[in-house]
Amino acid sequence: MRSQVSFVVVLSVTISRFFCLFPPGRLLLCVHLSPGLPILMDSHSLTMLVAVLVVLLTALAEYWHIRQMQTMTRLAFGPAGGPRAWTKAVPVLRVVACGLLAWGLMILAFSEPDLLASTSGDNGQQEETDPADIQRVVLVLDVSPSMNAEDAGAYQKVRRRDRVMEVVEGVLARIALSRTRFSVVVFFTSARPVVVDATDTNVVRNILDNLPLVWSFEPGETRLLDGLEVAGELAKDWPPASTTMFLCTDGDTVEFNQIPNLPRSIRKVEILAVGDPLVSTRVGAHESRQQAAVLRRLAAEVGGTYHNVNRRHMSTEALADLARVPPPPPATGLQIKDIARIAIAIGAIVLGLLPVLLQYFGSAWHPHRELPMQTPRSELVATGDIR
Repeated sequence: MRSQVSFVVVLSVTISRFFCLFPPGRLLLCVHLSPGLPILMDSHSLTMLVAVLVVLLTALAEYWHIRQMQTMTRLAFGPAGGPRAWTKAVPVLRVVACGLLAWGLMILAFSEPDLLASTSGDNGQQEETDPADIQRVVLVLDVSPSMNAEDAGAYQKVRRRDRVMEVVEGVLARIALSRTRFSVVVFFTSARPVVVDATDTNVVRNILDNLPLVWSFEPGETRLLDGLEVAGELAKDWPPASTTMFLCTDGDTVEFNQIPNLPRSIRKVEILAVGDPLVSTRVGAHESRQQAAVLRRLAAEVGGTYHNVNRRHMSTEALADLARVPPPPPATGLQIKDIARIAIAIGAIVLGLLPVLLQYFGSAWHPHRELPMQTPRSELVATGDIR
């Protein structure tokens, strides 16, 4: 009996998996009633067809099993000649359970997958984000030649610009990408935006990964405040307190006195400082190191936070606001996939419990209790009954 039931369950799952190989669509199955007369079936019709087919096969297997058991009822169930009365419902329960299991599996096979809100999900097909939940990140990147100095990282053998990429990658892995729009402003002797409101993080990675933007500027000294000014101009029309600015630089810039006023849309300014703050590295005709004092002063002037990320990443606490995921929309009741999951659970539980119930409660005859106990061979040899 168990082998037959296992065969039916495996058959139903196999049928479901077979049709899963075809991509969901309108044209899924073609049944030819006569040459040249195809009947096209959608996913719902195909699901019902498979469920009915599994029910019929399971019912046939149960009928075959009952016919076989009629010739050996006394051998299997003792003098009573049959199992307990409740077992008459077992064939019906098994047929219904297999049908529910097949129907639920087919529904889930043809349904679109659920996209879970994630802080590090990819930028594939996602549900439209509510405009009120959109947050913006502006990366203000220093692309001056001093960013090529190799004094960053744990062993101070990484270029400063490569260290910026590592730190930004760590930031991207810990924020809610699905509701974030990215803009990038680069600066050297002047500043200009290169990306505005991008949703694909690969665009940002491409800019950070050795894109030679320095050649688009005239030679000269680094003007850090130009980068802040252009970023502020870019963000002035965005909603208030919707934008976080990351200033990635070593602070090797010309002297400045007047700090540009940032618009109300800038909620936070995070200064990511790279480069060794103590030991200078020769870049061209001058010595370059991280100007920690200059960057701390700038952070105080704009109400931001200074982070020395030359060896360590930003703390997760500093990214808490960017990692917040909006609450899901209110539930709209049971969907077809929820009903399918319930059907699968019911079918699996019934099919799993039936063998256990039949084993322990299916028959009132217990041969190991009622038949005379066989005398062990060792005792028979001891008494001389056998040799």
